[in-house]
Amino acid sequence: MERGIQYYEWNMIEKAVLEFKHVIQNLNSKSNKLNHSKIKLLSRAHHNLAVAYAKKTWYKDAVIEARKAFDLFPTDDNRKVYELIKKKLVIPPNTDRGKKESTR
Repeated sequence: MERGIQYYEWNMIEKAVLEFKHVIQNLNSKSNKLNHSKIKLLSRAHHNLAVAYAKKTWYKDAVIEARKAFDLFPTDDNRKVYELIKKKLVIPPNTDRGKKESTR
């Protein structure tokens, strides 16, 4: 996890993503044996992955990871990150494309 954080700080986001995903994969393979501290670590890995995805403007992926972090460990910090990323998801306004414009 620390290596992923360091990569993130060095703006090596893709490498940070790989590190966070590695932590998640390792902890998920032991998911039926997780104690409180491992669940907290797994939540932090999802949280960090969400932040890294958001840095790359991959907001759809980021919001999924942020939600996983919050579901695992519902803290104010995880909720705030989830809400902030959710706001970044831009929903295009309803347009009337395909309809003919009226002429006068």
